[in-house]
Amino acid sequence: MFNFISNSNKIDTHHSTQGKGPVMSERLEDAHKITRTAAKWAAGAGLIPVPLLDVAGVSGVQIKLVNDLAKLYGIPFAKDRVKTLVATLLGGAVPSALTSGVFSLVKTVPVVGPLAGIALMPALSAASTLALGTVFIQHFEAGGTLLDFDPEKMRAYYRDEFERAKAAGPLEPAVPGDTAAAI
Repeated sequence: MFNFISNSNKIDTHHSTQGKGPVMSERLEDAHKITRTAAKWAAGAGLIPVPLLDVAGVSGVQIKLVNDLAKLYGIPFAKDRVKTLVATLLGGAVPSALTSGVFSLVKTVPVVGPLAGIALMPALSAASTLALGTVFIQHFEAGGTLLDFDPEKMRAYYRDEFERAKAAGPLEPAVPGDTAAAI
C-alpha cells in the first residue's frame, strides 16, 4: 500500500517573525505534499487501460488522500462517510461523463479510445485529486471535521480548484498553499 504522509515533524508556525503576514505552516506544507503525491497516484490510476477499473483506482486514491489528510489534522476518519462526501462533492461538480465512468468507457473505442484515455484521463484524474485535496485542506485548516463538511457548499470551490489545477498543468498546485476560504 502506498503512503502519502511524510515522516516530517508537524510544527505549526502560523505567523512570520518578520511581520510579513502569515506563512505556510509545516502541517499545511505536509498537507500539500500529501495531495501532490496522491495526484501522481491518481494520474497513474488514470492510465489503467481497463475501463471502469481506472475510475475505481482513482476513487481509491482519493479516499486514501482524505484519510491521510484527516490523520494529519487529527480528525477521526470514517470510510463510508468519506465515500459519500467525495461522491456528493464530485458528482455535482465534475462533468457526469467523468464521474459515471462514461469517459473511461471511451477507452474501448478502437484506436482513438486508448489514445484519448492516455491523453486525458491521467490529467483529469490528477486535477480532480489536487482540487479535492485543496478543498479538504481548506476545510480542515478552518477547524472543520468530516462531520460538518458540507459538499453542497464546497462544490463551487471544488469546481474553481479543479479548473485552476487543469490550467496549472499536470501535478502542480495552482497556487501552492492557497487555502482561501471557500464560502
